Amino acid sequence: MTYQEAVDWLYDAVPNFQRDGGSKNYKIGLEGPKELWSHLEYPGKSIPTMHVAGTNGKGSSAHLLASGMKEMGLRVGVFSSPHLFDFRERAKISTKLIPEAFVADWVSTHLKTFEALGSSFFELTLMLALSWFEHENVDWVILETGMGGRLDATNICSPEICLITNIGLDHQQFLGKDRVSIAGEKAGIIKPGVPVVIVEKDEETYQIFASAASEKCAPLFWAKSTDLTTDLKGSYQKENVNGAAQVLALLFPESKSLWSLGMNRVHENTSFFGRWTEISRKPRAVVDTGHNAAAFTFLIAQAHKECNGEQHWILGAAADKDLSAVMKQLPKNNHYYWVSTSNNRTIRSNELALIGAKFGLSGVSYLNVNMALEAAKENARDNDLIIISGSTFIIADLQL
Repeated sequence: MTYQEAVDWLYDAVPNFQRDGGSKNYKIGLEGPKELWSHLEYPGKSIPTMHVAGTNGKGSSAHLLASGMKEMGLRVGVFSSPHLFDFRERAKISTKLIPEAFVADWVSTHLKTFEALGSSFFELTLMLALSWFEHENVDWVILETGMGGRLDATNICSPEICLITNIGLDHQQFLGKDRVSIAGEKAGIIKPGVPVVIVEKDEETYQIFASAASEKCAPLFWAKSTDLTTDLKGSYQKENVNGAAQVLALLFPESKSLWSLGMNRVHENTSFFGRWTEISRKPRAVVDTGHNAAAFTFLIAQAHKECNGEQHWILGAAADKDLSAVMKQLPKNNHYYWVSTSNNRTIRSNELALIGAKFGLSGVSYLNVNMALEAAKENARDNDLIIISGSTFIIADLQL
């Protein structure tokens, strides 16, 4: 089996929520991943692990942690999702992606087991990552939840520490209709006696986390404000830095000079991409994977902070998102470019334009993000700002 055959099988032969969406492709519960883990003889179980959950900021936090630990001389495996340009982004050690040969051999070796168990795409990619991390004998593993926490496949782990970033409205059809319900699902990663760091402290969700930690005798730490900085752009990263710094201060208090340095070398140490990442200048263009109302609150503020001219927003969206909550925040005087993506879950650009029009947002529809970006560059002046956002799928279609 070649690498491409292995990846094609993973995409086509198993339930795949990332590609297709829908409840039939989202496996809820831990029995499936536990059984799969058992069949594979528990890869990665003995490796110290950090578990990261939250509505937004999971990826940034995981890579802040990994970069900080790299400066300490530690080899850290990061499992994150979804990927943008390369399937192998889901499992990496520093800037090294899981090798194609390992993927092909792993799938072909265990194919009959996978077929018999009916495991999901996410469950299999999690086990693939853990198997590679064990093979590479990493010092630490960082697991980023896919969705929620309590019933997420990553919750089979026994971590040394947990981090919960923030709570916003996303995936309500699976996690609950309000922030309190969603916080309850995220709090499900809290383990008996395991320290947990909570980044966001507010009246609405405070008691959820406090009660969950108390019930499980888990030491609870609210992330403290810090003056540490990061090379990750966007003022919203401040909260992620606070959370990551709290985790590292608890685990490695004597190494602050090293891990704090790592927070300013995230791009160099991990090749992290897609969080207010600049892809061109004159006119300036940035990409951000923000895809829900909470993320857009930060993105809109960041755009106003950095743009002296006009704003050109290139937007795509998954059909299962609360588009009204996003659209009503967007200023009417911006230029909008509505785009379709190659992913089955996303809404077509002409439909997106109709929704935008209901909120007084006028723009032009494009078949893909690259056509829209070309048009935006032609329309924008040197001091304008182009923002490409709304979904990981729109970023994944970029030809850079």
